Amino acid sequence: MMRRNAEGQVSSSCRTICWAACLSALSALSGPSAAEEGCKLYPIGSVINYSYDLIGPDACLAQCAQTAGCVAWSYTPHNFNPGTAPGECRLLPDKGTREDHSRDYCGYAGG
Repeated sequence: MMRRNAEGQVSSSCRTICWAACLSALSALSGPSAAEEGCKLYPIGSVINYSYDLIGPDACLAQCAQTAGCVAWSYTPHNFNPGTAPGECRLLPDKGTREDHSRDYCGYAGG
């Protein structure tokens, strides 16, 4: 049952819970992989997009899941200025070439 305020609108806490449930269900359906620690993917071809404002590998994974044509992603956390450049997220149109890197993260869309 949804909670409504005096004007009959659904409460913000209920909307938040509903959005979280929807996003969780969509993630289960689309099946993006969990972040794998200690790996970096280099594209075979070009990169779909570079982003320097995402914080953490989960945000990079979510960006890949929302980007058409994204097959894989790779995230490198920065340590020089987390306020203005918290990390580098690379969205790849292919599975890329995988290399071990102790501080990086990578993953594939669809598991």
